[in-house]
Amino acid sequence: MNFYILIAFLFKFTSGQVYQGSSFAGVDKIETVDVTPTQLIITTTKVGPVEDLHVFIDVVDIENGIHHPPMNLSGLLLLITRGAIFQNLIIDQNEQKHNNEVHTNFEEKLVRTLPSPEGPLNEEDKILQKPPIEVTVDRATGNGKSMENLLITLKWVLPTDYRTNLQAVTNISLFCKDHVRYKILKLADEESAKALEVKLENTLEISEKKNNTRNIIANILPKSCFRICWDSELMAFFEHHNFGKEVGKDCREISPVTAETSLRDYLSYDVNQGDLVIHTNVTGNYGNEDAIVTIEAIQLPEGVKIHDNLTNIVENFKTTESETEFILHGLNPNKYYAVQYSYTKRSPFFYSESERFIIEPRTSSTGNPLKVRFTTKDLNSTSNSTNPEIKPEISMLMDASFNDFRIGVDVDPFCDAKGPNASQHFWLSKDQPRHILDHLDLVSAICGTKPEHSYCGIKRDAYSHIVPGVSNITVCSSPNLCYAGNIEVNGKIYAMKKRC
Repeated sequence: MNFYILIAFLFKFTSGQVYQGSSFAGVDKIETVDVTPTQLIITTTKVGPVEDLHVFIDVVDIENGIHHPPMNLSGLLLLITRGAIFQNLIIDQNEQKHNNEVHTNFEEKLVRTLPSPEGPLNEEDKILQKPPIEVTVDRATGNGKSMENLLITLKWVLPTDYRTNLQAVTNISLFCKDHVRYKILKLADEESAKALEVKLENTLEISEKKNNTRNIIANILPKSCFRICWDSELMAFFEHHNFGKEVGKDCREISPVTAETSLRDYLSYDVNQGDLVIHTNVTGNYGNEDAIVTIEAIQLPEGVKIHDNLTNIVENFKTTESETEFILHGLNPNKYYAVQYSYTKRSPFFYSESERFIIEPRTSSTGNPLKVRFTTKDLNSTSNSTNPEIKPEISMLMDASFNDFRIGVDVDPFCDAKGPNASQHFWLSKDQPRHILDHLDLVSAICGTKPEHSYCGIKRDAYSHIVPGVSNITVCSSPNLCYAGNIEVNGKIYAMKKRC
């Protein structure tokens, strides 16, 4: 049987003021409440003269909703019982006058009577001797939870029939470098267990196994919070009173932890009649993957400004071990798209990686974002010369329809070029839509492929025939111009296909 003890020591001032709790030292207080199978033993302090003391004890059986008759003691009746009050299943209230004042101490207690000592303990009696609840603190894992966080679980040990109208409450304190975070976990009598995930800030040290699989190991280090404490109590509510009993407290250091998982590989993509197909691969001990694949396609150049379902398409996919392809439908075959493929592993720890690329249609009403122009340059200082010296020139231009973007260009080393300036990198924008590729040895590249070209400086006779044995041709072994463009969309870089 459950008994919820409300004990109040009431002391009234002649002035009409009432002081509660420990406002005055001259107030009797509860020291302990002991229980037997049939009795409650309330041990109190002894402050002030007994002739001015009034004790009122009241007992409520919350489980059955029974309010037992109160016990009222005062004056000489307390000469024997004061300090250790024995009561058969009751609750206590106290009143004491001293120097025309009444001091008040108000306390609420929750206790449970013991089983009868006669006969052996049955299984339920043994369970009742254990703590009524259990609190566990573990690293969260599975079902979308990450080992980076803590999972606090509160569950009943007390059998269902013995926890009617009870509530378990656990107060959680997370101690961090410069602050303390507080959480409360409550468990009703009809519930069996409840869990709370406490998010932590961590530093992850990631390393990849060199075994032809995409297995990675994460060393998870607490960043700012290093200790967690909790205290638990049983609560019961009756007639606007909250009765509580502390049932346990503990603390735990938050230590580093190591976890391992397998990843999904991005391989390539295809576009066919408005369907984007992402190809992936799974290796290693993959198991039941807890991950999400997100594909986002932004139509260029319109999608950056319009932001509707026709220009921007986003879809999330839950992954399984058997899935290797993810299909995004509804793309316009004649439009450019900036596509981001994101792979997010949620358990055993959070890990995310992405691929960003530009889908380039075969035909489009929009101009190619990046164009290459080949021209000749007059190097003669006089414009009226009849025999100007000319030199080929290559420039990169950004199409005007992409003026809202920046396009980065990477040019590979050309024509056996070496050294720090062999490759080139630059940005095109609305303010600078054209860039000349300086320091390219175009003459050597052209003459190595087509030595009879007029650029090559071969001596010819009056009939434009090559003069035998006369040549100053220089050639190169890598005459192909290879470059790659990258479009910046909303602060992210999307790669275009490499061209040569």
